[in-house]
Amino acid sequence: MPKITKCFLIVFLSLFSLSCSYHSSQVPVVPVEDLHIYEDVLFSGSPFEGPVRQTFQNDTHHISILNVGDEALLARIYLIRAAQKAIYIQTFIWTNDETGRFVTKELVKAAERGVKIKLMVDYLTLDKNLNNIAYLATIHPNIEFKVYNPIAQKIRPSTLHLLKGYGLDFKKTNRRMHNKIVVIDDRIGITGGRNIEDDYYDRGVDRNFKDRDVLVVGPVVRSMTDSFMEYWNFEFSVAADDMVDIHRLIEKGAGNNLNGSQGLDFEAFFGDLDRCASDHDCVKKAFIDRGFHVPGKVEFVVDKPGKKEKIGKYKTTAVTDSLFSLLEEAETSVIMQTPYLIVQRKGSKIFKRIRRNRPGIEILVSSNSLAAGDHVHAYAFSFKNKKKYVKNFRWRIFEFKPAPADEDKMIKPIAAVKRSDKYFACIHAKSYIFDDKIAWIGSFNLDPRSKNLNTEVGLVIHDEKVAAALKENILRDMAPQNSWTIGKKKEIPIVSNVSGTIDDMMDAVPFVHVWPFRYTSSFQLKEGKQEVPFYHEDFYDHYDSVGPFPQMGLSIAEIEARLLKSFFGVVEGLM
Repeated sequence: MPKITKCFLIVFLSLFSLSCSYHSSQVPVVPVEDLHIYEDVLFSGSPFEGPVRQTFQNDTHHISILNVGDEALLARIYLIRAAQKAIYIQTFIWTNDETGRFVTKELVKAAERGVKIKLMVDYLTLDKNLNNIAYLATIHPNIEFKVYNPIAQKIRPSTLHLLKGYGLDFKKTNRRMHNKIVVIDDRIGITGGRNIEDDYYDRGVDRNFKDRDVLVVGPVVRSMTDSFMEYWNFEFSVAADDMVDIHRLIEKGAGNNLNGSQGLDFEAFFGDLDRCASDHDCVKKAFIDRGFHVPGKVEFVVDKPGKKEKIGKYKTTAVTDSLFSLLEEAETSVIMQTPYLIVQRKGSKIFKRIRRNRPGIEILVSSNSLAAGDHVHAYAFSFKNKKKYVKNFRWRIFEFKPAPADEDKMIKPIAAVKRSDKYFACIHAKSYIFDDKIAWIGSFNLDPRSKNLNTEVGLVIHDEKVAAALKENILRDMAPQNSWTIGKKKEIPIVSNVSGTIDDMMDAVPFVHVWPFRYTSSFQLKEGKQEVPFYHEDFYDHYDSVGPFPQMGLSIAEIEARLLKSFFGVVEGLM
């Protein structure tokens, strides 16, 4: 038998045996646990006592938009401390850094008070430190920890298991849980873009995310609990202490001796926040006085675990259907803020139809420049499609600067955090506003992964006051001191026509786009001039072109973006 055939048989039989052993080790199906809280939880003496009582009695909601990272962490810490019965947390990332250890410390304290805590983290980005996971899985009987969609029920799978997962079962392996929710006592919830990591809460050294969550009090929180229950009991969710390598560590006593706040410089990083979280008036001012009473409709939309449903007019998943429907129903304006901007065939049809049916609709988009982006690959495909966005969709795109002038209003300076020389600010918020009446805040990026692969969540708020507050924040992000505007490059007679024709021909070729001359450029508002849209007749009198990649200086990231745009369109759907 030839050596190649022997090798193939060995690998095939190994993968087959791994598949058999994996399925034989599945945890037996158990009855679904009802996670709702049916007893009265009134948060007596808390700033939230009034909103909880009022919203559940009157079927209304209290909404607080969390635009600043430090404020979003304050909300989580206060609510963990205020919890009386149960805390459910679902997140894409949980990093064992200062913020991760601080949150863990507070959760352990809550568990010691008798609060039941359930944590669920996606496997792909899980901190692979086995001792830390063993610690979370065993630190207290009131804390349960599950991992979503692991490979072969191992935190650190073997090479053969990885080959099986990514080679023979890529479709399942690539389906990730991008949901981010916190539910406190079935009464108060938080959802949005933030994971558990320093960068989301103004404590990053190399970068900080300009992100957004929404805190909600009221009946819709029960829908968040329903969703958490469904994921918690789904076949992809595996208890951390049932993971093969974690179970072995636990049997050896690993994790029991770890200190959840080990290496935590608490006072320097969290002293001010800790004091505010213990101050009734400080919490009230932050989340009640600045919040909104919403008598209208508030909906929680969430994809089914596994991301396989095909529902609604667009035959897609629940979150995508919600956004597509609201987009097509909008009559006068749409504002979108997303870190990634990749629209493929179905989305392109919708946006072309919107422009055709409502030619006067204004569509504003806030996203990242290459200099402010955390994902070069995603930016490359946004760059590739920019002509379509500007020419065909007529979007007014504003790309965030890495050092926006208003950064201190967006990201709270923390004295203990010494930012590095390569530090930058980056948009991570995923928010949408329709006709200045409906606000949509959640985890959905405008990219193929959110549409096709990652499960997502969103809170849809039908309220003009909330929409106005959200719009004000996003418009500041788009302001000339904080973002560059994208527009059509100034035409050169004959040359521009020839270049445009070749560029259109390149657009028609799948996967490859090698024409180096671009339809668009980034522009900076001239001093003393007024803002105008890129299609205004005096646009070039008001703006200076700063090139397609301002502040990059032919860096490695720029070269990579250009190469990806030109030759690697085949992987665009995975971004």
